[in-house]
Amino acid sequence: MATQEQINAARRQIEQLNDQHNGDIRGLIHLIDSGAMKGPAADKLLNDVRAWDQAYKSIFTRALSLLDTLHPDRTGR
Repeated sequence: MATQEQINAARRQIEQLNDQHNGDIRGLIHLIDSGAMKGPAADKLLNDVRAWDQAYKSIFTRALSLLDTLHPDRTGR
């Protein structure tokens, strides 16, 4: 069983990965929207990036929800 400190550390790590993902996605969308890519390929990539974003948001949300169900080990083991 995990200690409260381990659960908190896992939560911070998941939140950090989520923040990093959000920044990466915003950067990709900005590049595409600013004209770095044009035409049907850009449209497809933009749709793929948005789908990827939704999938990862769901994973982060589920991971955080799972942490909420954990009961910390009070013995410190």
